[in-house]
Amino acid sequence: MTSWFILLFALLQGILEWLPVSSQGQTVSLLIAVVHLNQELAFQIAIWLHLGTLLAVLIKYRKEIFQYLNLKNKDPSVVQWRNFLIFSTLGTIVTGVPCFLLVRYLIKDNTNFGEYVMLLIGIALIVTAILLFYSERKKRQLEAQEEEINTESSDKRDFFKYNAIENLSKLQMTVSGLFQGFSIIPGISRSGVTMSGLLFMGTKKEDAIKGSFLMSIPAVIGGFILDLTFTAIQVSQEGGTIIPVDWWQLLIALAITAVVGYLTMEIFLFVARKYNFSIICLILGIVTIILFAVRFAA
Repeated sequence: MTSWFILLFALLQGILEWLPVSSQGQTVSLLIAVVHLNQELAFQIAIWLHLGTLLAVLIKYRKEIFQYLNLKNKDPSVVQWRNFLIFSTLGTIVTGVPCFLLVRYLIKDNTNFGEYVMLLIGIALIVTAILLFYSERKKRQLEAQEEEINTESSDKRDFFKYNAIENLSKLQMTVSGLFQGFSIIPGISRSGVTMSGLLFMGTKKEDAIKGSFLMSIPAVIGGFILDLTFTAIQVSQEGGTIIPVDWWQLLIALAITAVVGYLTMEIFLFVARKYNFSIICLILGIVTIILFAVRFAA
């Protein structure tokens, strides 16, 4: 693959990672459709590019991360956020590892799954759109309820409040991780399903966004280690290389993804507070299915 293609997809990863439209799904489908790349290699490149946006998140939330890692910090809020990261990660492992192994098995060259990757991505994007639509409606219902109660007595006003991340039960934290685990499937948006899950639990959109970003850190690291291990075993048996492209291309791509991801993160935070991305996921899903149908017919 020529270097400008990998750099282009690094740029797209840096932009799309924050949007609930599945950056991995779009990267994989474009690599397959435009570059005619092997589906397994396309999946590997998508996994590697997530390291760039992981670096952007680490820089953005470096102060919070330092607090959570400092076990001597017993502040109740810090302890709850630490618990959130632990239990959401456990939930991610439960669903993420089986989904990863299933996807890696299905996209191997000796199966026909690769021909239907684009169709899977399109369907998954539509599913994400439905989740986002209903989570946004849930948010509007909470806002309407809060506005109504704010006009009544102070007792009722004190009774009602959004469910902050710190107030989530350990079960709810784990469930949010279960949602995240399914995002290993190309087309399922990690940010889309995690934000939707947290919004369904009644959290404020700002908390849902922050929680989605932070819980991605152990998930991306774990996913990368799992993919690296899987690839190393495969290379030892079948030959080949662990790194999917030339190392210098990969380093430049990761740098581009990290820089672009960091710069666009603030834009996403601003836009996410004002707009619902369900319509974007729906359009992308329909377009992807149409592209699959055209390719399949040809």
